[in-house]
Amino acid sequence: MVAGYWVNQDGLVLQYGTQKAVPEMGGDYLIYGEIREVEQYIPLVPTTWGSGGVAQGAPPTSLTFVGTGTSLQAGIQSLTQMFPLQLTAPQTASGSALTLTNTQLFIESVWLETVQVIAPTSNTMTVGLVTSTGGSTPAYVQIAPNAGFQIIGTSAATGLSLGATIAPIGTQVEFNIPGATGTVYGGGVPTATTGNGGAWIGAVPAVTTTLPTGAQTPLAQEAWISTLTNGAFTSGLLKLRIRYNIYGNISY
Repeated sequence: MVAGYWVNQDGLVLQYGTQKAVPEMGGDYLIYGEIREVEQYIPLVPTTWGSGGVAQGAPPTSLTFVGTGTSLQAGIQSLTQMFPLQLTAPQTASGSALTLTNTQLFIESVWLETVQVIAPTSNTMTVGLVTSTGGSTPAYVQIAPNAGFQIIGTSAATGLSLGATIAPIGTQVEFNIPGATGTVYGGGVPTATTGNGGAWIGAVPAVTTTLPTGAQTPLAQEAWISTLTNGAFTSGLLKLRIRYNIYGNISY
């Protein structure tokens, strides 16, 4: 059967044929309290889940974003996992008082866990957010501001190096300060990462990506997670965890 996909007028990617057999990589989970957690596997090589299944493709091997091809070419490995966006500017105290009239989105931390050993260890990775333009000629576009580097990395030069300290199975990496190095936990004394956490860790800025005329809203309201790398891998499977909460006058 022919494999393929198309984007409907709501901007949703619909798969048909053998592509529908590709397993889902991500999910959004409730943690007790106000925290929510996104979990998504990032296969660094084509990965088949179960005997005889269809392999989930590896992310692009270039840090240059391509939005005119398939979802995988745009770095999207999970088509059902969406991340919410901040539609208004984050509110701060005025004078000595704080009034939260708008919905506020806050990313507490971003974690990576090495499930399968990574090789080669010279490659780097960035993780950002992507949406679809919809319309008659749909394409993918990186969310702005900080396009391509909201979750991991603040530029291509500060993408995360998947080096020897991150490569071993069981290694965990935590980012909790925007644009700063993370902490690597993997036995022995924790070390700092080579490469920075995303620019959106903490208070998430207002999205500035506009959608084409005729869309239900002029602003993108949610986005897919997009992973880009600078080279091909011979092994590697990561799990990405994004812990966030929504507070204030919640409207979505």
